[in-house]
Amino acid sequence: MAEITAALDEQGANKLLDGAIAAIGTQVKSGSGSLGPFVASYTVSGTLTNGDVDLIPPSTIRIVDLRLDWHLDFSFGIDLSDILPDFCLPQICIDIPCVGEVCTPKICIDWPTISVPISFGDFVKTTADFQIVVNLVGADWVVSIKVLGVPNLQFGATTAALLAAIGLAVTPILLAIPFLGPFLAIAVNAILLAIGVAGVTGFLGPIITPFVSGLTFEIYKQPKKFPVLPAAGAFDPAVDITIDAIAAVVANSGEDELVLTADVSP
Repeated sequence: MAEITAALDEQGANKLLDGAIAAIGTQVKSGSGSLGPFVASYTVSGTLTNGDVDLIPPSTIRIVDLRLDWHLDFSFGIDLSDILPDFCLPQICIDIPCVGEVCTPKICIDWPTISVPISFGDFVKTTADFQIVVNLVGADWVVSIKVLGVPNLQFGATTAALLAAIGLAVTPILLAIPFLGPFLAIAVNAILLAIGVAGVTGFLGPIITPFVSGLTFEIYKQPKKFPVLPAAGAFDPAVDITIDAIAAVVANSGEDELVLTADVSP
C-alpha cells in the first residue's frame, strides 16, 4: 500500500501544465522543403500555449486546443529553368582562305535561380493525447507526460494567405527582369494559384509537425531521498526518507483526478 498519495483535479492539472508548457519557451528549427516546383530553405520558431486538460482514466491526459504560434523566415527559390525553355545560340562556321574553318563558340543560356526572402507567421491548434511516464533519473524521480502518436494539426484560417505573401514578394522582383519580367510574374502567380491551400498545408505540415510530435512535458520532480524533519541540533539529526517507487494514474473518485502515489522507506 502506498504511504504517500497526492491528487489533482482537472483544474489543478490545467494550472500544472500551464507552467510545464510555458517552461519549454520558444523552439527554433531550420531545414528546407518544396512548395510545388519551388524550393525554400527556412528557419521556423514556435511557442506552445496550453489548451483545456481532460483527464481520462486510467492513464491518458488529453489537451484540447493545444496551440502553437509559429513564425517562418524562409528564402523562396524560383528556378527560372522550370518556367523558361533552355536554348543555345547556333554555332556558325565559315571557311577562311589560308586559315581554314573557323567557328563561333556555342553559347547556351543557363537560367538562374532567384531567391526571395519572406517572413510569415500564424498559429496551429491540435488535440493531443499524452501518456504518463515515471522514471528515476539519477537521484530524482521524474513524472512526465509524453504525446501519443502524431496529432492532427488544424492550421489557422490566415495560413492560406502565405501564397499571397509569396506573390507580393516575388512579383516586383520578376517584373524588374528586362523583357521577360511580366511573363515570369504571370507564370509564377499562376503556379501559386494552382498550388492552393492543400499545397500550403503540405508544405507547412512537415515543418510544423516536429514541434508537436514527440512532445514531453515534465510535470513533477522529486529527489529520491529528502528530509521530512530538519535537524534540531547536534544530537538531533535530520530525519530522511527514501522514495522507493512512484506511480501516476488517472482515477475517478467522483471526478477525474491525476493521482500520484509513493512507496517510502526510512
